[in-house]
Amino acid sequence: MCGTCEQGKYAPAGLDLYACTMCGHTLATTDFVLDPEERLICRDGVMHTQVIDSLYEVWPTHPVQSAYVQATLIRALLSQNVFTGTDQVNAANRLKFEEALPEQGPWTLDLTELRTLVVAMRWRKKSTSFPDPRHDAIEAEIRRVYDEAVHSRSPEADDSAP
Repeated sequence: MCGTCEQGKYAPAGLDLYACTMCGHTLATTDFVLDPEERLICRDGVMHTQVIDSLYEVWPTHPVQSAYVQATLIRALLSQNVFTGTDQVNAANRLKFEEALPEQGPWTLDLTELRTLVVAMRWRKKSTSFPDPRHDAIEAEIRRVYDEAVHSRSPEADDSAP
C-alpha cells in the first residue's frame, strides 16, 4: 500500500519507477535496498523482491538495434496475442523503455526477458511482409544468448523454447 495516502497500490510507471494508483506518489527502485541478484517487482500493487538466478548479456552492434527491439516489443504488446503469459508481458513492458536496452549495451537480461525478446523478434519476422536484413545481427545475437542460457541450465529447470 502507498505510504502517503495509505489507500492506493503501486503500479509500474516507468523503468525503475512505481506510482500509487490513487495519489500518484512515486517510488524508485533505488528507494529499496536490494542485493545484486535481486530485482524489485510490483505484483498486484504490492512491492516484492525477486531473486534472479542468472543474468545474461546481449551486446548490440549498432545503436539503432535498441530502438528496433523496443519498437518490436511495443508492437507485440499492442497486438495482444504474441506473449504467452503475464511474465512475458511484464518483461516486455520493462524492456520497452530506453534505459532497459541501452544503445551501447550491454543489455543485462534474465531468462524470462531473453525468452520474451526471442518471442517478439520471431513474431516480427513472421508478421512483417518486408523483413529488414539490417537487424538480422541483433536477432541472431539474442537467439544465441538465449540458446546458450537454456543449454547451460540444469536438466530439471524449465527450458522449453518459445
